[in-house]
Amino acid sequence: MMAKVKDYMTDRVVTVTPRDTLGRARNLMLERKIRRLVVVEGNNVVGIITATDIAKALARRGAPWRWRNPENSLIDRFMTRNPVTIGPDELVRTASKVMSEKGIGGLPVVKDSSLVGILTETDISRFFAESMRGSYKIKDLMDEKYQVIPPNTNLKKVAKLIANGSRVLIVGSEGNYLGMITEGDIALWEPNLAKKYVLIPSRTGRISVDVRVKTARHIMKEIEIRLNPEEDAAKAARYMIEWGVSAIPVFDGDELVGVVDKKALVRGVANA
Repeated sequence: MMAKVKDYMTDRVVTVTPRDTLGRARNLMLERKIRRLVVVEGNNVVGIITATDIAKALARRGAPWRWRNPENSLIDRFMTRNPVTIGPDELVRTASKVMSEKGIGGLPVVKDSSLVGILTETDISRFFAESMRGSYKIKDLMDEKYQVIPPNTNLKKVAKLIANGSRVLIVGSEGNYLGMITEGDIALWEPNLAKKYVLIPSRTGRISVDVRVKTARHIMKEIEIRLNPEEDAAKAARYMIEWGVSAIPVFDGDELVGVVDKKALVRGVANA
């Protein structure tokens, strides 16, 4: 438990400026497979832009056929300003407490006013997997509160749920678990997904218009790992790292009973 931030932080930080666009931020997240970028002006850290921020931008749109691409909006409009930072010699547990108390998923690491790294929930999950075996069972950390939606739910509603902090699980008409959507999924979905043709009356008759259809089923991720509440939470941490996911459903037999995610692991480290 005496590990320091510098032992687990990522030292190659991807940065943007406030004048870059959400499109550039989104592309960088896709290319680097990350969920947050540090916003800098010169050598100064001035903000953080996350996948959740992009989800909030999507949630502000109107009806699907009126959706406007937010990619030209400036990062400055959506970023979190003056983010909390931490030093490289602080303990991982201290960083976890800050993240848990502030409800944030990553801390820029600053030394002598210079950005030297970033510590995220993923980094702390790696620490959890390596150093906290036997500390918690999954039932100690799992969240029994989550939103269940049908697969035909439109992405605007999904984006609103996620922007409000909900875990979203997709369940079929017979109550069977189908998949999950996280902030990364909703923020980074590919725009050319599906088309539906609808008939619209006109003076010359009915014309066919293609409308892009974006629903939960198009971007949900089926997570085949199924954990039991009695299993070691370090196993969940290890699976999250190995499979590159931020949350895993928890089942008691065939019954879906909760979700365990990286935020829960951070909370576990903070309270250990």
